[in-house]
Amino acid sequence: MSTGLVLFGLYLAIMVGVGIVSARHQKTSADFWVANRSIGLVVLVMANMAAIMHGGSVLSGVALMGRIGGVAGLPYLAFVGGVAVMFFFFAKKLRGSRGFTLPDYMGDRFGSNFLRGFCAVMVAVSSIIYLIGQIRVMGFILERLLDIPFFWGMLVGTVVFVFYVAIGGLLAVVWTNIVQFVFMWLGLLLMGPYVYAKVGGWYDVIDKVEALAPGWTSPQGTAWSLSFLISWYIIWFVAYCTRLELITKMYAARDDKVARRSLPWTILLVMIFLLYGNFYIGGAARILVWDSIAAPDQAFPALVATILPPVFAAFALTGIASAAMSTTDSLLLMSGAAGAHDLLRKCIHEPRGVTRDERYYLRASRFTIVIVGVVSFLGALPDVDLILQIVSYAVAILGATFFFPLIVGLTTKRVSREAAIASSVGGSAITIFWTWARLAGATWAQEIHPGVIGLATAGVLIFAVSMVTKPVASSTLQKFFPENA
Repeated sequence: MSTGLVLFGLYLAIMVGVGIVSARHQKTSADFWVANRSIGLVVLVMANMAAIMHGGSVLSGVALMGRIGGVAGLPYLAFVGGVAVMFFFFAKKLRGSRGFTLPDYMGDRFGSNFLRGFCAVMVAVSSIIYLIGQIRVMGFILERLLDIPFFWGMLVGTVVFVFYVAIGGLLAVVWTNIVQFVFMWLGLLLMGPYVYAKVGGWYDVIDKVEALAPGWTSPQGTAWSLSFLISWYIIWFVAYCTRLELITKMYAARDDKVARRSLPWTILLVMIFLLYGNFYIGGAARILVWDSIAAPDQAFPALVATILPPVFAAFALTGIASAAMSTTDSLLLMSGAAGAHDLLRKCIHEPRGVTRDERYYLRASRFTIVIVGVVSFLGALPDVDLILQIVSYAVAILGATFFFPLIVGLTTKRVSREAAIASSVGGSAITIFWTWARLAGATWAQEIHPGVIGLATAGVLIFAVSMVTKPVASSTLQKFFPENA
């Protein structure tokens, strides 16, 4: 029996075991979706870190850095700025609102079930796009780790994370995130001495890669245009402001202080991770394996196979598989909440006076999780572009939908229901259209990322429509502006 099979089998057993144990604590919607708002600081930081550093962050981060280089793959300023916005503007009020989801905020803040339902659909759509990339990460990794076909690698990974999320809810997500955090860091740290022995230290890598690919160390790398580089940073700034995996865990924090304090620590760990896990290892991949791979996303598995002995290679690949699962589980859970809580309960049943017990909504959430998992798996079957590009389209849709209603809606009472609807619907529609045009090869859609156009549209609409419409009622604002509503 191979080392990879034994190690990954152990990892899967832990994931399934956590799901089964967590299922025993799922009695209400609050238990399932926000872990009964009981998560402490240390656990929250590790869960945040694991959720943000998805498989694409490593697998496709190495691919992107190896292929293009520069600072393009290290959106530090975007990440710090985005999480700072969440720290100063979002965390306290979202935790204090005692909601479950971002669509909850949209419906409650602007008094609109239409907006709540629309945003729930956008959460599901963007999650499916995101999950397609993560499922392909697992396919690449398990193909190498278990020596099985790519299709079966994707299928095994999908079945496992759908199972433990569907039965264990956010409690299972948080505790599996901690296990995944450990596997992910162990796997990457084990590579350090072996990479150093092959290519040297930081400056050695920079010199060697620049000799192989002139321009790799420049700000724009070997292929980025200035306009697309700027738009890339804007997209990731907005992405981290509206990151579902982070915002969900703000709702689950023990209190608003824990929610806020977790964010600076998360920033620090992610910055260290990106600098080592993307830039240094991406440069090493360009030096050691680039000429032997057929596609950039194969760079990390090829590097692992080249430099590590079998036992350590199994650890490294299992770590990246765990990184992929650490994000997919949060997105799956949010999709389940969007279907059961935001659409079924808030938009269909409660407005009609229909009463259902908690078990009904738990079953509905689990059913939605399974459906989203199946659709995402089917979407991952065709060959697609760089995984990190796929992820950027998903976060662009979320950013265009939520950014301005969040940041403006939580800082001023002036934003109207109509303005929020126009911003979310108009921004997301333009983003989806521009993404389609870009993927279809339209030359006019190539220079600027779809999310930038969608975000600009959303911003213009929220301010323009607010000027000619009335704010929502004071009673609706009380939850978010208790001091002066």
